[in-house]
Amino acid sequence: MLTRLRSFVTALIRREQFEDTLSEELRFHLDAYADDLIEKGMSRKEAYRQARVHFGSVERVRDECRQARGLRFLDDLRSDLRFGVRGLARNPGFTATAALTLSIGIGGTAAIFSLMDAVMWRMLPVDRPEELWMVGEEYTHREFRALTEDDTVLAGAAAYARARLNVSIDGNSEPPADGLLVSGGYFTLLGVTPIAGRAIGPEDDRLPNGHPVAMISDGYWSRRFGRDPATIGSTISISDTPFTLIGVTPPEFFGVEVGTSPDIYVPVMMQPTVMMATSPNLLTDPEARNARFSTWLRVLTRLEPGVRPERALAVLDVRVRTSFLAQFGGVLPTAPPGPTSEITAMREEFAFLATSTYERMRPELKPAATGVSDLRQQFSRPLFILMSVVGILLLIACANTANLLLARATTRRREFATRLALGAGRWRLIRQLLVESALLAGLGGIFGVLLARWTTQFLVVFMSRGRTPIVLDLGPDLRVLAFTALVSVVTGIVFGLAPAVRATGIDVTPALKGMAGLRGGRRGLGPDRLLAISQIALSLVLLIGAGLFVRSLSALNDRDSGFQRDRVLIARIFLENWNQVERAERLGRTYGSMIRRIEAVPGVGSASLAEFTPTNRSYRFAPVTTPAGAAVNLRNHIVYPRYFATIGIEFVAGRDFEARDQDFDFDAPLVVIVNETYARQFWPGESPIGKPCAGGLIVATRPCSIIGVVRDSPYADFAGEIVATRYRPFQPAGSGSVQMALHVRTTTDPTPIIPILRAEVSQVDPRALLFEVRTLAEEVDAVLVRQRLIATLTGVFGAAALLLASVSLYGLIAFAVVRRRAEIGLRMALGAGRREVVWMVMREALVLVVVGGVIGMTAGLTVARVAGSQISGLLFGLEAIDPLTFIAASVVLVGTALLAAYLPARRASRVDPVAALRAD
Repeated sequence: MLTRLRSFVTALIRREQFEDTLSEELRFHLDAYADDLIEKGMSRKEAYRQARVHFGSVERVRDECRQARGLRFLDDLRSDLRFGVRGLARNPGFTATAALTLSIGIGGTAAIFSLMDAVMWRMLPVDRPEELWMVGEEYTHREFRALTEDDTVLAGAAAYARARLNVSIDGNSEPPADGLLVSGGYFTLLGVTPIAGRAIGPEDDRLPNGHPVAMISDGYWSRRFGRDPATIGSTISISDTPFTLIGVTPPEFFGVEVGTSPDIYVPVMMQPTVMMATSPNLLTDPEARNARFSTWLRVLTRLEPGVRPERALAVLDVRVRTSFLAQFGGVLPTAPPGPTSEITAMREEFAFLATSTYERMRPELKPAATGVSDLRQQFSRPLFILMSVVGILLLIACANTANLLLARATTRRREFATRLALGAGRWRLIRQLLVESALLAGLGGIFGVLLARWTTQFLVVFMSRGRTPIVLDLGPDLRVLAFTALVSVVTGIVFGLAPAVRATGIDVTPALKGMAGLRGGRRGLGPDRLLAISQIALSLVLLIGAGLFVRSLSALNDRDSGFQRDRVLIARIFLENWNQVERAERLGRTYGSMIRRIEAVPGVGSASLAEFTPTNRSYRFAPVTTPAGAAVNLRNHIVYPRYFATIGIEFVAGRDFEARDQDFDFDAPLVVIVNETYARQFWPGESPIGKPCAGGLIVATRPCSIIGVVRDSPYADFAGEIVATRYRPFQPAGSGSVQMALHVRTTTDPTPIIPILRAEVSQVDPRALLFEVRTLAEEVDAVLVRQRLIATLTGVFGAAALLLASVSLYGLIAFAVVRRRAEIGLRMALGAGRREVVWMVMREALVLVVVGGVIGMTAGLTVARVAGSQISGLLFGLEAIDPLTFIAASVVLVGTALLAAYLPARRASRVDPVAALRAD
């Protein structure tokens, strides 16, 4: 019967129905039990008394049922939360300090994790992203069509290519827009539905230049058209061709390349009109060299259900091979045997291009659920390093907060002793203190999320100092929020458990009498001192890492680049696609006129053109053999006369290019200028002036001679080795290009000259496009963005760690001084001087600093050895174990820590002995 009653009460508790129903049920069972006793001969009064004794009170039954179902724990937890909130609210200074300390560690960890998630792990905002595969990143249009010739293994495929678009709206020229050329199945494959209008479809991608339609991104629609619905159906001009706007992509969609955000989407078949290329057509001319060998498309696909990737890969490989080799009679062209001649050199070059093009197009199925991105290759290792750094910073923040809790627990000895004396269990007090720690961690997590939000935005801006702005989806993500919550919970346990156990280890009687009550006293390396030592050790590890990366960045900045960065403007210039009719004459006339007009601008010292900027990594490389038989990977570069004077590269020997060197004559020798490394490798110990050039791609088809030697320059690879470089003259009829880099050296601040440059270029050719105008110093900074990011953040985190460790040491010593105030007063009363008191306090701090420093130095050496291969790749001119950096970091740490300890030591030396003894 009692079991039945408890089951009934449990059901009532679940339905939160206690009062009337429970009383009636209990009265019924009491009456029944009493009647049984009366029938056995017991008096009515005694029977009811026995029944009440048997069943107990309603409250007791209810409490037992609550406890049996675990509800008592929830009640206790709610009580602990209320008590913890009140306790923290009564100490706002302590609460704010602890929460802000934790927010630094949690916020930094959440910020780096959020950035890693956005760059490497976040799924594309498309339909079923886990089914996407990247076939390859370099395909010609012909081979893309061959891949999709039937649907036996593919459920769909699409191609795309990035491009800079020359846009005009309502007759007004706009800044160059980031564009994406997409095949007709692109949006269908991804399952992306426009928020307005329709998507580009197969019907828009059938004929070259046949369907001038375009979609725009939600951001571009908002920025340029104010989200006007009438935008759909209107026209914009791209490369002087009207395009009808047919749709707007969703705001969360940025394509499949992480870090980019195209503004305008156009069909692939509109490439001859919109794409910035030297050839007017990369689509339909199978005999054209550009159409055969320009691998400009990236290809995405989905596999048919049940098709294994291995089978699909084999089928796609056959399709690509069959299609590509059909252009050459079924076999790859090879270099003809026999003596080297003009014809054999041209055939050798053709065979090299064919073979290299085919190898680039070999299918390679890679999962594309998280998209593709050059950012991963550039920033994945730095982000993992930074994640390790902020993890150490979080540990320091936890240790700092644990020390604060230990100090606070000392002031609550009497409270804990009283609760223990009244019957509270030790686990009950530990749970209460863990709840308070969890509350602090929760506050730190909230502040940390806000800090992480601001920090990630800053980091993206910092990373965007490269050539291309970076756009990342940093919106709230379940994975990031779950990670932050997990870090907060673990943090609360990590920094709260040891102080809770320590604080509840109290001898009740001495504590109630106001005497020292912590077990073990204050001698030796207690938890507070161990925590201080750990903070010092971890801070030293971070300082060593920060020192290595900061010194590496300084070495890169100080490296002799071979050119002068100051007062040099760089601008990329593009002339509208021209056909081959009179092209060479127009190029020579247009570029020559631009240079003359720009050099006539007041404040301009010289101007020139080059195929690439000094920081561009797209140089042509060719394998060649030195006269001594050594294999060398040679860099080729095309420049205009006065390029070296403009950029500030000095001549070691010989002369610069002249106007006569720009005349193209296949029978006349080609003249080149080489760098010092080339001269040493090909003509060691003698002057290369007048010597013949080595062979190599393109140049091998003409005889050539060396006319000058210039100083070495690392160019785009500022952290790498200098390679042999050969400069060719710009020849409109030979190496001419409609896309070049304009270099302008000024005698004053270059910024005011930028609009004048645009005006002068527009005067020569109104259709010319001038974009990405910046100084050469900014270009160099863009190249070093990865090294600068690591150096800056490790420096900031190292400084934060040093600050936290110093504050913790200061608090520990200050608290010790307060505890020992009577002792210090007695010592001074017995004749101890201020210096002795200062040294007594400083000696205690010095022991902690030395022990922590030794542990930190050992840990730093161990980390440098274990992770040396990862770190060394990001260092320039330094080894992972650099003695100077280790020593400098140790000196900074010891000096800062001792300064933090000196302040309370100095205060201790000014204690009034009489007041201290009287207070005791």
